[in-house]
Amino acid sequence: MTILLNPKYEALRDYLTHIDEHFEKEGHEIFRDRNVLRTLRVNGLTLCVKHYAQPSLKNRLACRIYKTSKGKKAYIRPLELRERGFESPEPIAFVKYRKGLTHTSTYFVCLHSDYRYDMTLAFTLDGKEREEVIENFARYAARLHEEGFLHRDFSSDNILYDKINGRYHFALIDTNSMKCGRPVSLEKGCANLARLNGDDAFFATLADAYSRARQADSELCRRYIDEARGK
Repeated sequence: MTILLNPKYEALRDYLTHIDEHFEKEGHEIFRDRNVLRTLRVNGLTLCVKHYAQPSLKNRLACRIYKTSKGKKAYIRPLELRERGFESPEPIAFVKYRKGLTHTSTYFVCLHSDYRYDMTLAFTLDGKEREEVIENFARYAARLHEEGFLHRDFSSDNILYDKINGRYHFALIDTNSMKCGRPVSLEKGCANLARLNGDDAFFATLADAYSRARQADSELCRRYIDEARGK
């Protein structure tokens, strides 16, 4: 077994070394596809635990030789975001069990976010609230891209948000495929935004707000987003 544990949560080590057993017997399932998500309660904390589907034999061998597994990247990427002032649920552990030469069972554990909404809701809002959410999100996305973060699964349900004390907060989840490096170009940033759910009016407002945040031409942003949506 391999465990990568956030030192802040050393008290959970014994529990996490048996996360496979707890995952099967406890908690509440919140998502199931190829991967499965459950919430578990321990020591007064609500954990969000993701159990990754068994990868293909090719990917299993690649991870043993040169690739970093999704579970390990899911642990590392939020730390990189948080170090730069961006919110993402606090990572607690990456746990991998190995059975035989190639079979593995991988878990990623983080704190469960209590943010009430995701960006799927944003384009269904009306009036002033809709404009406020889009405007604040556009500034957030612009700063994220300028800092060199490109979330390659930038779908609406991977962007959580809430309004706390009159201020909008955004948090990224499912960040294992995120790239970190040079500032993201305007064209790539707009293409990233095009992955969201929204109608024409939503994207027009988003393009205008994002262009202002990046001090760019709004018509160019609209064109980049429209082209990416068309693809």
